[in-house]
Amino acid sequence: MSTALRVDPDFPDLTDDIDTQNDIFIDVFNSGDGALFDKLYRPDAISNFSGGQLTGAPRKAWFEQFLAPKPHLEATLTHAYVAGDVSLIGVTFIILTTDEEGRKVKITGRCTDVLRRGDDGRWLMCMDRPVMDPPEFVD
Repeated sequence: MSTALRVDPDFPDLTDDIDTQNDIFIDVFNSGDGALFDKLYRPDAISNFSGGQLTGAPRKAWFEQFLAPKPHLEATLTHAYVAGDVSLIGVTFIILTTDEEGRKVKITGRCTDVLRRGDDGRWLMCMDRPVMDPPEFVD
């Protein structure tokens, strides 16, 4: 991980602090560990990151494949609303990665995320909805 944040690999928690949530999300994404990244999501959570709605094992498999080459994420919090055990956050993001042919690709976009605090007190993703601009090749 890129910062001193500690993430329990068995019971990750995005915390109730919005800025820390973003830092943890970025650190785990940038680690390239798709299985750990999937643990930031509730078991029944829906991810639209692939372009389709994925949940459960298909979601985990997609994260593992997408994060394997260790793309780099930068994300900036744009808004956050918390109501009890539900949080709605928005971010703008940049992902630098490579395509199947080894070309460098830059993906920019915006994402709306819904997090929920479970009975165990941990905050986890319920749903993500990224809207990505067309990817561009970079030098």
